[in-house]
This record gives sequence, structure tokens and C-alpha cells, in this order.
Amino acid sequence: MKSPVSIVIPMYNAERHIRKVLEAVLNQDYPSPVEIIVVNDGSTDKSLERVKEFQQTDNVKVIDQPNQGAVKATNNGFKEANHDITCSVDSDVVLDISWLRKIIKEFDDPMVGAVQGYIKTPEGVSFLARMAGYDLEYRYDRLKSKYVTQVSTANTAYRRSAVEKVGLFDPQFKYGYDNDMSYRLQKAGYKLVNKRDAICEHYWKADLSSYIKQQYWSAYGRMQLLQKHKERIAGDSVSGLRMILQVPLTLLFFILFFLGFISLSYIRGRYIFLASLGVLGIMLIDRFLFAVGIFIKQRDLSVVFLPFVHLLRNMVWSWAFLKWGIGLKWVN
Repeated sequence: MKSPVSIVIPMYNAERHIRKVLEAVLNQDYPSPVEIIVVNDGSTDKSLERVKEFQQTDNVKVIDQPNQGAVKATNNGFKEANHDITCSVDSDVVLDISWLRKIIKEFDDPMVGAVQGYIKTPEGVSFLARMAGYDLEYRYDRLKSKYVTQVSTANTAYRRSAVEKVGLFDPQFKYGYDNDMSYRLQKAGYKLVNKRDAICEHYWKADLSSYIKQQYWSAYGRMQLLQKHKERIAGDSVSGLRMILQVPLTLLFFILFFLGFISLSYIRGRYIFLASLGVLGIMLIDRFLFAVGIFIKQRDLSVVFLPFVHLLRNMVWSWAFLKWGIGLKWVN
């Protein structure tokens, strides 16, 4: 008989998907008891009502708290968990029926601190949701080993004793707290595993405003990570140097474009302007090659627009970098 497991689901305004999320957790083909803890982080929609429907028939515990953010919600769930293997599952992630059974096998190795499943793009989602999902799938597909340097709280089982040893998730982060935990676990000697056959579906934010907001805070979190973990300047196994270089290249493009535009010399300005177009061309070629790799797998012609989505993402990342830099200057 396998060990009992706790599953923590931090939730904020998740009424659209939370029913499917809970049904998937409850239907796991896992032979031992599963403790389910939903942490309602001050939702203003009908999320809490949806969860309470399950409390009538299933063993679902609810922690109802004022809005404090995903990090504190996750930490509060972990504090309430009763089992050493404690999973973090996002409120828009639907687990495959065998996810837990496959994940748990990796913990036979006592030095494994966390195990993440494979995030798949659901069918029928919006264009931006597909682009975000395809992007992440492609980066996971390129991993050469099951041992990785970063796992995401979207669908990861943690050895809670390891998490408690290094400290819970750092509340200074809005995004990137899972990366921070990954780095700290590795520094403590634990291994991180990406379990390819433990599949889930992630229902990404679908509209342009949500996409931009998510990318902004993701980039801001990356800057915070670099401040705390300077040795990770080249990224990790999921978000590597190729991805991180998009920000300085985008900033270089805008700097050259602006200098060319304001140059008093027509000839000098033209060459600077052409140099800016060269930088833009390098980014577009790299993103088109990236998109080709995705198309080979997905066979979705809409990925032809992915380079332009990534250019938008690069601009949002660059703005986040500048805002972070200004904020850091104020602190100093």
C-alpha cells in the first residue's frame, strides 16, 4: 500500500475550472487515502460555492482566508497538510487519472525533494492560451534528463520534510516562488524530477489583458530571483539562456531604434536604425525557428504568429525589467 498523500489547491476566482480540477483529484487511481485542502484566497466569484458542493460528499477541507496571494495560500495549505508527500496543484490544472500514481514512484529515492508532471495544452482553448501552452510543452520536450533544476507549483508533489528543512515558499515573491523553492531544495542536496508520463492540462489565462499581466509579473519575479540567486543568471533547465536573452536583445533594439531616430546625422542615424532592424531580425529568426519546432509536434498553423506573440511578451518583460531596476534604485 502506498503512503497517504496531501494535495493543496490554492484558489482565487477559479469558478470556471475548479469543479473539473477537484473531480480529477478525486478520481485519481491511487490506492491510498488522499487529503484534499483547498485554500480559498478571498475569491469574489462563486469558487467557494463550487468547492462546498464537494464537501457534502467528499473529503475536501477548505481554508477560507482574506486575499493574501498565492504564496501565502500555498504555505497555509502546506501547514495544514498531514502527510509528508504534499502536492501543489493550481486551480486551473486538471490532472490525468494516473498522475499521482506515476508521480509517487519517484519518491522511492530518499533524496528526491520534488516531482513535477508534464503540462499539456488542452484542446479548444483560445489562441493566446495555446501559444503559452505550446511554448511550455516545447521547452519540456527538449529536456534531456528527468532530473531538472526547476519544478512548478502548478502540478508538483513535494517531500514536505524537505520543504520544511529549507523553509516554506518565500512570500516576497508574487511569481517565481516555485523557482526559488527549486533552487533552495537543490542547494540542500535534493533532486528534482520531471515525470513526463504524469500528465495534466493547464487552462492558461485566455484574454490579452490577463496574458500581459501574467507575463509582466512572471518577468518581475525572474528579476527578483536573479537578485536572490545570482548564480542562476543563465536560467534553469526549463527557462534557459536562450529565453532570458530575449530581454537584453529587446532593450538593445529599442535603444538603437531611438538613437537612430534622434541622430542629427542622416548617415549615422540610418546605420544605427539598420542595426536596430538587425537585432529585431535576429529575434524574429530565433522565434520562427522556435515556432517550427512547435509546429512539427502540434501541426497547428496558428503557431506562425507565435514569434509576434513573443515580441509582445519581450516588450512586457523589458518593461518589467525597467520597473524592477527603478524600484531597486529607489531601495538603494
